[in-house]
Amino acid sequence: MPSMTSRQRLLAAYRRQPVDRIPCSPRVWAWMLDYYGDSGYETLLRMAGEFDFDPHAVVHVHRHVTGLTPRIDYELPGVQASIEEHRDGDLRAVRRVFRTPAGTLTDLTKVPPAGDRTYGINPNPVRTEYLVKGPSDLPALRYLLANPQPVSFADYFAVERLFGERGLVELNIMSPMCHRAGDAMAMQELMLAYYDDRPFFDEFLGLFHRQMMTEVHEALAAGVRHFFANWYYNSLSAGWSPRIWEDVFAPQLAQVCAAVHAAGGTVSLYDDGKIMAVAELIAEAGVDVLQTLTPPPVGDADLGQLKRRIGDRVCLMGYVDLLYVIQRGTPAAIAATVRQAIQTAGPTGFVLGTSDSIRDGTPLENVRAYFAAARRYG
Repeated sequence: MPSMTSRQRLLAAYRRQPVDRIPCSPRVWAWMLDYYGDSGYETLLRMAGEFDFDPHAVVHVHRHVTGLTPRIDYELPGVQASIEEHRDGDLRAVRRVFRTPAGTLTDLTKVPPAGDRTYGINPNPVRTEYLVKGPSDLPALRYLLANPQPVSFADYFAVERLFGERGLVELNIMSPMCHRAGDAMAMQELMLAYYDDRPFFDEFLGLFHRQMMTEVHEALAAGVRHFFANWYYNSLSAGWSPRIWEDVFAPQLAQVCAAVHAAGGTVSLYDDGKIMAVAELIAEAGVDVLQTLTPPPVGDADLGQLKRRIGDRVCLMGYVDLLYVIQRGTPAAIAATVRQAIQTAGPTGFVLGTSDSIRDGTPLENVRAYFAAARRYG
């Protein structure tokens, strides 16, 4: 078979077509930040050149007022927004206040100090008070979700031009739960609301589903065709049940897939938690790719079962455990795991990856062993 570019190789795997070699596309941002001191797109291409793999670039265009970053610089007609800050030990506690014609919403986010490795290489803020406390807050929340300003996709297309044939660029689209509903209200409260106050649950989640679909349609109209569907807040590992997946999440996902496929695009669904009980639902929803297939003990992915059950409909991506295999394992164990994964899920419809980003602190010899095995067995 003629040699393929990284982009050709990845798209062929997405379509479950023959490839010149099994694509290798691990998540690497944390290790890359540690090793190179940067995790930008240029550095990703540099690392792909040094280690010989097929990179994915995920571009973030949309900003969500509900997200964990505590900011108020949004265009919100009719809303007065302010920030109050104080110290909580070595954390920065940020309270946001949004005064709307329908009432006032507040939240509180604790932000780790920049550069302090006590909290990891790039730690997330922690939300301790949520904007929405109950159904009475929904009228005010609607003012925060109104966004009359058109979104520019210039950054996305700039990254596409940068990568060219050297990788595949995808637009990050959060699920209605991921950094939307799940950061606007405590998820345990949402789980209870599904059973205790279903009308509120449906109305609340519906606001964010409509917001998500608007983003998808705007991106498609602009010419975006490849989407990274960020659904890890919907994971079974987050506490959601297969019943709720079947009832709520799978129909929402199916709408995304139908819209993208109608335009000839692709949808890669990201869930780095347990997956086996909902894999069929995800396949039926129409995704092109399912990642990250986290194996035990962190996840529950059985790669052989997944290949037999949904491998004729979905490209499988990921699998190699970032902690117990790549970081803590030996080069021999890493090579054996990579070989087993490729033999199990290849030769078509599989992208070798990782259960999440290769972590900072992973020995260089282990990283080299992973990529060497990918080339040897792929």
